[in-house]
Amino acid sequence: MSPLPERMTDHWWWRPGVRPGRRLLVWHILLEDKPDARALVAQCQGRLANIHGLDLVPETWLHMTTQIVGFADEIPELEVTAMIAAAEAHLKGVFPISVELGRLWFHSEAVMLGVRPGRAFDPVRRAIRAAVAGAITNHQLADEPEWTPHVSVAYSNSSGPAAPVLRALAEPPPQCPFTVRSINLVSQERTGHLYHWTPLAEILLSSQRRP
Repeated sequence: MSPLPERMTDHWWWRPGVRPGRRLLVWHILLEDKPDARALVAQCQGRLANIHGLDLVPETWLHMTTQIVGFADEIPELEVTAMIAAAEAHLKGVFPISVELGRLWFHSEAVMLGVRPGRAFDPVRRAIRAAVAGAITNHQLADEPEWTPHVSVAYSNSSGPAAPVLRALAEPPPQCPFTVRSINLVSQERTGHLYHWTPLAEILLSSQRRP
């Protein structure tokens, strides 16, 4: 995501295997219980609202993708159940993680907010990847060996100069405290220029677990 892009490109090309109606199993960190983080995204979106070629991510679907597992139609239900149990076991010793959200990231396909410190969520990522590797036969772990945690603010839907986007966010947004207390498994589908999902499981991090 560095250096800054000179041009924006269309984010909405169809990735290999992805097609209308086909769902992916994905582990997300969600923002449903984080009003300050959602407000920060809305502030950034307000600066971008009049720029042609951007799709602003609706508040309901704000997320931080942590790991794509694989296509739902290739993963048996028993493997999904085993993965959830393994993830819960691996996350047993991981406590809630506090960071600051607000570091701007620009990509030719998207505008994003990153976190500081950037490696803070590595324990969660490692736990999820271990659970996937141990339970899922047809997984996509090899496709994303590295991870930069971020919340997408807007996706580009066309080709054009990046300068208007960069100017709109030339003044960095304020940093927002952000504490992750759980992670969610979802069944995700792309419809048009939107990612939406059905929740399948939520795993609370260690100190949040009910006795």
